[in-house]
Amino acid sequence: MAHEDEYTMVEDVVGPGEPGDHQHLVDYQTQELVSRLWSAYLAKNRAGMSTTGAQPAMRRVTYSLDNEAFAGDELQRGIKAVSRTRRGFTCDAALWHKGDGRYVHRAELVTVWVEPGKGAVEIPDDFWRNVEAMEGREIPVTERG
Repeated sequence: MAHEDEYTMVEDVVGPGEPGDHQHLVDYQTQELVSRLWSAYLAKNRAGMSTTGAQPAMRRVTYSLDNEAFAGDELQRGIKAVSRTRRGFTCDAALWHKGDGRYVHRAELVTVWVEPGKGAVEIPDDFWRNVEAMEGREIPVTERG
């Protein structure tokens, strides 16, 4: 089963560690693979933005560990934005086996924009324009948040 079409940004990765040592990847290793994709997604959408004191910050993440993966396994990871509020947005992300598509790890990541001394602030318009261009669709504000 291919998941490439379900996610906007997809990357190939290899399970960390020495292939053939039969080391089972533990939760923090698969979480890191997904978290690094979240960081890359943010960086790509922040490219060319005007300078602002506001920064994206993870507010909440929920993980589901679905299957095992081992050092050296060929994996893929994907991410997409699924909803937004005025000050934050939610992404779905996953890590799966490249060959058969078995999910290893799935996540829901809630990101807010914060500014020192102010707390949560509205998502910058230019960042959100980049997200919608990447996603290829409009994602309207669903709550006042």
